[in-house]
Amino acid sequence: MFTDYTYKKSDRAKHLRITVKSSQEVVITIPKRMSMLRVELFVHQKQHWIKEQLEKLHTKRSTKKLGNLTNNDYKKHKETARKVITERVEYFARILEYSYGKIAIRNQSTRWGSCSSKGNLNFNYKLVLLPETLRDYVVVHELCHLKEMNHSKDFWKLVENVLPNYRTLRKELQEGYSC
Repeated sequence: MFTDYTYKKSDRAKHLRITVKSSQEVVITIPKRMSMLRVELFVHQKQHWIKEQLEKLHTKRSTKKLGNLTNNDYKKHKETARKVITERVEYFARILEYSYGKIAIRNQSTRWGSCSSKGNLNFNYKLVLLPETLRDYVVVHELCHLKEMNHSKDFWKLVENVLPNYRTLRKELQEGYSC
C-alpha cells in the first residue's frame, strides 16, 4: 500500500504533510520524531484526497493547451488581443458602470487576467485564441474585481448579474484550457 509514496523526514516539519507533485509523485513529509504507525494511519485516512489530486493532475494534462506558442506568436497576436479585449472591457464596463485604469496585454503562463488595486487590468494575449464566451467571462471576472478584490459571495453575485451562466463558463475554462 505504501510503496507508491516517498517519505521525507524533516527537522523543521511540525505536522505531517502530503504533497502531490505535477510528476504525480506523492511525497509524505514527516516530523523527525513521529512514529511510522501514525504516518501510515494518516496516509490511509487521506487515500481519497490523494486519489482526487492525482485525478485532477491527469485531467489537467488532458486539457487543451493552446499549442506550443512562441514569443513570435505573442508579437503576432498582441495587437489583435489589445483591440478585441479593449472592446469587450469597454462594453462590459458600460453595462456595469465601472471605470478602470490601464489595460495591459501580457504573455503570461498561468493567468488569464488580473486586476490591480489601482484599477489596472491585465489580460493574457492568449484570450483571443479562446471562444468568445470564455473571453467575455475573463473580462467580466476581472472587471468585477474593481468592486470586490476577492472571491467572496458578493464578488460572484456581481459576476452572475452579468453572466448568469458564469459557473458553466468558469468550469469550461478551468477544465478545458490552460495558458
